[in-house]
Amino acid sequence: MTSCEHHPEHAHSTTCRVCKSEYCHDCHPSSLGICEKCAYKILIGLVVIMVIVSYIAWFGVY
Repeated sequence: MTSCEHHPEHAHSTTCRVCKSEYCHDCHPSSLGICEKCAYKILIGLVVIMVIVSYIAWFGVY
């Protein structure tokens, strides 16, 4: 485990469950255990899915 530039006194890095990279849990706390980059990717994917589902609901496209 490595330390980040904001917390050099001790190692607080944890491993992301999605991409397996290390991130500082104290800088970016996550109850799901995923890093900030993966969280943004998941949120963008959810928004795209919500837009597609709303299009299907409005226009009845199968």
